[in-house]
Amino acid sequence: MELRELTVSEVAARLGQPGFFVFDNNNEGRWKRGHVPGARNVNAHSYGADALPPDKAATLVFYCSGPG
Repeated sequence: MELRELTVSEVAARLGQPGFFVFDNNNEGRWKRGHVPGARNVNAHSYGADALPPDKAATLVFYCSGPG
């Protein structure tokens, strides 16, 4: 499985396209204050497969603001 980074421009260009999903791993408060349009908030330490799309060929993007 290939994992690679996408640039902000690459993500922005693909937002809303079929098979492209964005997940925000920040806490809920930070997510509510601002997130990528359409991003779902998931707890980076405890989410199950049911939080992910069933399409195994989909592109999944995970991001957070980093420590702190």
